[in-house]
Amino acid sequence: MTSIWEATAQRPEGPVRTLHGDLRADVAVIGGGMAGMLCAHMLTQAGARCAVLEGKRAGLGVTANTTAKVTAQHGLIYDSIVKREGPERARLYYEVNQAAVEGYRALAERVPCDFEERTAYVYAQGSTASIERERAAYERLGIPHHVLDHAPVPVQNNGALGMEGQAQFNPLKLLFGLMPSIEVYEDAFVTDVEGNTAHTAQGSVTADYIVYATHYPLVNVPGLYFMKLHQERSYVLALEGAQPVDGMFVSDGGGYSFRTYGDALLVGGGGCRTGEGPGPDQGYAQLRRYVGEAYPGAAERYAWATQDCMSLDGMPYVGVHQRSHPNRYVATGFSKWGMTGSYVAARAICDLIVRGRSDVQGLLSPQRSMLSPSLFSNLGVSAANIVKPGRRCTHLGCCLAHNDQEDSWDCPCHGSRFDAEGEVLEGPAKRPIKPESR
Repeated sequence: MTSIWEATAQRPEGPVRTLHGDLRADVAVIGGGMAGMLCAHMLTQAGARCAVLEGKRAGLGVTANTTAKVTAQHGLIYDSIVKREGPERARLYYEVNQAAVEGYRALAERVPCDFEERTAYVYAQGSTASIERERAAYERLGIPHHVLDHAPVPVQNNGALGMEGQAQFNPLKLLFGLMPSIEVYEDAFVTDVEGNTAHTAQGSVTADYIVYATHYPLVNVPGLYFMKLHQERSYVLALEGAQPVDGMFVSDGGGYSFRTYGDALLVGGGGCRTGEGPGPDQGYAQLRRYVGEAYPGAAERYAWATQDCMSLDGMPYVGVHQRSHPNRYVATGFSKWGMTGSYVAARAICDLIVRGRSDVQGLLSPQRSMLSPSLFSNLGVSAANIVKPGRRCTHLGCCLAHNDQEDSWDCPCHGSRFDAEGEVLEGPAKRPIKPESR
């Protein structure tokens, strides 16, 4: 499956830069998606020599499969942050994410990427109680907003909460536009990090600082990321001949999302925890049934699936990877809001390296409390699948489940995925399924 971004964005011309032997840099960024590339871009602008190591092709992992909404409205999160962290930290979360929207706006002035301002909406499929609590949080925090009595999407709903001044864009047009100014090594899969050196089969990079920007952290056992994260898949169809929407819409409870791109309507949904589906009533099957009813006569132009790292509290983990290695940083757990999350993470890590501090180092610290119902859910899933018989994941040995709709073997514990031949599609696994396990 190919996303609309891959079909409409053109990579820079010229040969792929590959790593041969060993080199020295100020910063080694592992991962060439949006988070890693923005981090490298900012650090390079600050005068650092930054080498990006990408295992395959820059931008063609999770970034290529986003819906590319650039927004500080991350579902219904502000009421919960106010209750858990207090209004000052909730306001900070809004401010840094809104600054990310403005940061993309500034980049788009230099790199054409179809950046368009839109209002973001969360619509209520059932009770409006959660929307009303979120609206009260917006009012308390001074977040510009408005309310619709009915969201103009083909889903039964009871109104929507809109956050103004948000945006949408083509992520690969931006990433490819930045790429010529960044020192990116492709086909450079990092197998290990020892001290200050990242190793690949072709050579190594030794740096004063190392940034893990690999979606799921390359090193995840120290730091307990295998407990703090789980992964979810969701599915997107790009339709031709469908009624457009004025804004970006997401459901308050696992329903459908909507946004336009040019003359195409992007409809997302059908999601599930990686390794626990999709069943016959989820995934592409669910989405195609829905659009067939909601948009009769529309034609499917593109279809793709995305994978998201979900944190315990809905906020990303950004900062020092583990206390024992204060020169290593991580950006992960964007919880389905990877575009703004990537910018926030890049800005924070750049500030930590260049200035020695970041405005969000307390709020988004990877060492913050793990106490959450999600932690016990993650542990329960892992315990059940460690003892379950079947094919084993090469990450931590959980039992794999077959994903019939995508013909892959998926891990319900930590989200690794393998193709029909056993090769790694998604991390954290680094090694293919062993032949005797197939």
